[in-house]
Amino acid sequence: METSLFNRLQATLLGIATLSLFVLAVFNLRQESHFQQPDDGVWWREAAGGLVAEKVLPDMPGQRAGIQAHDLLTGVEVLPVSPGRRAGIQTHDILTGDKVQPESPRQREGIQAPDLPSEVNYTPTAQLADLERALYRTGVYGEAYYAITRDGIPLDTPVMVYPEPSDRGLAQGLRVIGLIYLIIGFYVLFRRWGAPRATHFYLFCLVSFALYALKYTGKLDPLDQIVFWCNVLAESLQPALFLHFALSFPEERLKKLRRRWLLPMVYAPGAALLGLWLIAITRWQATGLLNHRLNQTATAYDATFYLLAALLFLRSYSRADSPLLRQQLKWVTRGTLLAVLPFTLFYAIPYLLDLHPPRLLTNLAGLSLVFLPLTFSWAIVRYRLMDTDLIFKRGVAYTLATGLLLGVYFGIIALIALAVHTRLPDAVREWGLVIAILATAAIFDPLKRRIQGWVDRAFDRHRYDYRKALVEFGRGLSSETDLDALLESIVERLPRTLLVARVAVFLAQDSGRLRLAASHGLPASATASAAQDRLAPGSLDLGFLDFDNAADHSHIFLENAQQTLHLPEAQQRTAALLDLNYYLPCRVQDGSTTYTIAVIGLGRTIGGDFLSSEDVELLESLASYI
Repeated sequence: METSLFNRLQATLLGIATLSLFVLAVFNLRQESHFQQPDDGVWWREAAGGLVAEKVLPDMPGQRAGIQAHDLLTGVEVLPVSPGRRAGIQTHDILTGDKVQPESPRQREGIQAPDLPSEVNYTPTAQLADLERALYRTGVYGEAYYAITRDGIPLDTPVMVYPEPSDRGLAQGLRVIGLIYLIIGFYVLFRRWGAPRATHFYLFCLVSFALYALKYTGKLDPLDQIVFWCNVLAESLQPALFLHFALSFPEERLKKLRRRWLLPMVYAPGAALLGLWLIAITRWQATGLLNHRLNQTATAYDATFYLLAALLFLRSYSRADSPLLRQQLKWVTRGTLLAVLPFTLFYAIPYLLDLHPPRLLTNLAGLSLVFLPLTFSWAIVRYRLMDTDLIFKRGVAYTLATGLLLGVYFGIIALIALAVHTRLPDAVREWGLVIAILATAAIFDPLKRRIQGWVDRAFDRHRYDYRKALVEFGRGLSSETDLDALLESIVERLPRTLLVARVAVFLAQDSGRLRLAASHGLPASATASAAQDRLAPGSLDLGFLDFDNAADHSHIFLENAQQTLHLPEAQQRTAALLDLNYYLPCRVQDGSTTYTIAVIGLGRTIGGDFLSSEDVELLESLASYI
């Protein structure tokens, strides 16, 4: 009862957090579309006397205004947006100084060169924040006058800059990545709530959604401040959650080593980063250098934890003994490396070293993080990662069913409240309402299970029925004494129940060798070789099915039977000829000795999918009946 209550409380809190973050992301995107952050296209660095132009981006307002690298900005003055800018004149139509380019759009429309004020009252730019405030007052396409000192000599004429909207292409790409994370995490949690580490994986996906989807605009109103702190908190948690997941999947390493006390150390750097942000905002003086160093610290933290997680997945993959687990870890490891290495080499390291590679390269390195959720989703769909089979087939149906139930639930509550308030006396009105709500809540969960059962039967009828059919079939096999009838039942029922294309049964002979005793759907060349093997043993080399001497006695999984390079050449030809993907032993115990009397082989489903881990477990149970 306590566990059920805890699970419901946990689900409620996660649901509230998910809905809140999604709504916040929608409002954040809406605010960003209405508020454009002005940008002059220059990377400024705080120095003695003002701001030094570290890099002037090509084809941006700063370059078009004539600003050069190493120029010193000592002051700035802003003017309202000019009529020409409101009329839609682009920034490349204007030169710096007091001239209008001949035959320019401004000249053709009769717009004269702006009259520079006789006396400009510059605002000193000792810190980057001074320039940012001035640009906000200017607005997008406004007019800003820069006081520039070049090679130690102040320029006679102020440099006029027309700020443009900041490039948010990378931010939009990261939002897509965040949405992918949220979809994957939601379906994993919804499909298999009780699966090991499912809640942990969902938390990682939810925090990743907050990290990539929430982008503060710089407006810094209450909404923008909430977005900012949610983003800081997500950046503190996400790498630690990912490393914790790598430590927990496929097994709890710290628990196995009896060092669970080390787990807080995984989250300590993130907590320290969050503390740095809090101290910087509340106590330290706001400077561009401080903001840059904090962002560098966060980037180093991200890259380090990502690399550690990748190494852990690589180590787990090299040590995995289960075939299905190796396939899961293969894709998880590949996706992690594809995401982490470009991010570290082309984004994190240049940023930490204050290098300035081309923006396209850094954007691509940032967007490489999309490989992580994509390969996780591929492992989920293709190789049943975390037992989430049929996620995408039934997730939408479950969502609709739950939404319908919630609507019915609150509708009943509203009707009961209306009836209680109109028909019961005041003395018992409140008690009647409480009893009615408790009664409705009591029938809500059974009703939910009933509707989801209907959804199962409606959307995936054969998978709803086959589990019960397999159990009943296995019990019937244990009472069958006729060997030929037993073999015929297996090769006839399994294809119909699991919808697999090929089934074969191999029986152990007195010599210890296996022979093909019955089959369904095998190629004609395989059955011909089996017939020849009965006459001249050796045509089929089934040595790879020696479960008695194998390290893993549960089953053998071949992802591609045509490419089994780990087997001897003769056994490779046999595996390719049979073209089966699963081999499950039927074992008996004689005293203290257990040996294999038969092996059941199965291929993929008719649709070309692999079996789920639940399917394989049921087949192992079925094999124990024989």
